Amino acid sequence: MKRYNRKNTRDRRDLDAHLDNLGTTRSGRSGGRKRGSSGVRNPKNPRAQRNSRRRQRSNLGPVLLGLLAVVAVLGVVYLIVSSAFGGEEAAGQGDNAQIEVVQGDTLSSVADKLEENEVIGSSFMFTLQARMSGESAEIKPGRYTFARGEDGDSIRTKLTEGEAVPTFAFTLPEGLTLEQAADTVAESNGGITRQQFLEAARSTEYGYAFLDDPAIKNTEGFLFPKSYEFEEGTTADQVVNRLLEQYLLETENVDYAGASEDLNLTEYEILTVASLIEREAANDEERARIASVIYNRIRAGMPLQIDATIQYARGEQKENLSLQDLEIDSPYNTYQNPGLPPGPIASPSLKSIQAAVAPEETDLVYYVITPDGSEHFFTNNYDEFLQAKAEAGL
Repeated sequence: MKRYNRKNTRDRRDLDAHLDNLGTTRSGRSGGRKRGSSGVRNPKNPRAQRNSRRRQRSNLGPVLLGLLAVVAVLGVVYLIVSSAFGGEEAAGQGDNAQIEVVQGDTLSSVADKLEENEVIGSSFMFTLQARMSGESAEIKPGRYTFARGEDGDSIRTKLTEGEAVPTFAFTLPEGLTLEQAADTVAESNGGITRQQFLEAARSTEYGYAFLDDPAIKNTEGFLFPKSYEFEEGTTADQVVNRLLEQYLLETENVDYAGASEDLNLTEYEILTVASLIEREAANDEERARIASVIYNRIRAGMPLQIDATIQYARGEQKENLSLQDLEIDSPYNTYQNPGLPPGPIASPSLKSIQAAVAPEETDLVYYVITPDGSEHFFTNNYDEFLQAKAEAGL
């Protein structure tokens, strides 16, 4: 409290009135003002009481007007911002968007995801309304499905109560055929049957430029190997589309154009080579060398004679191929048909794709697996090849 001149009665009256106002304000909050030496009004001085009441009324007026002005300003600001941002909803209509909330996400970061996926019109307004309504409680991680344009209250309820959609997951290892991928998806208990997946995977109508080649008859080779998670109710078409999208993402920096020019092959043919590498390589280090052998044999006009293409033509795996197997009537029989098979025989990894795009520069044309199966022996000498083959018991 500031010091004042006790001889100045006007200062004294002002102070008394100020203290009386403080006491009145407290009494409105606590149900009664505690009287003390500084807050007792002089009952023998009616004039002082009247002045005090007048000052009390004159002070309350500006306070109330100030509060009303603040509320009015906030209301105007809210309306202006709502108009500018189009409201928290006002987004796309007619379909759903999947949003993943991870540990550490804040209301603001999730609001940004909602806006990016056109679930809401403005992340700013969504966050502001959550703050103003007191619904900014901690959100829970999970995978959520929201309708575009869904009500903000409904969205916030789902996020804070953790109403995540049940999911199913599967992993596609490198080197699986389309048929094997169908088995894996069917076993994931996602409600997609093997036949449903095969029908979806045999279509190329997914709008991706890399599927425009007339030689492509299905998505074999493009179903990128990776672990995936989907919401229950996802269709076979949606799953296949997601796998194709992953191929696009993974190969974004692969120089298919440069390789096509250098190797005189299309992207689809290079992917076919990558699938052969995937099925033949015993370790990562020899992928580019196997690619070299494949290209050298093609340039020399030699049949590729790759056993994995025979396995693909048979439709089932066999530990040891017979001479009769090598005579199977199929365009995938690289013992009888020169050049590459009509298409990929499996989904290759990114490492195999990179090896197909950038092969080693060698003169090697033969390779054979070593007895322990950990690597291949490479040579350009036919006699050395036969000797290594005999040592491997082949």
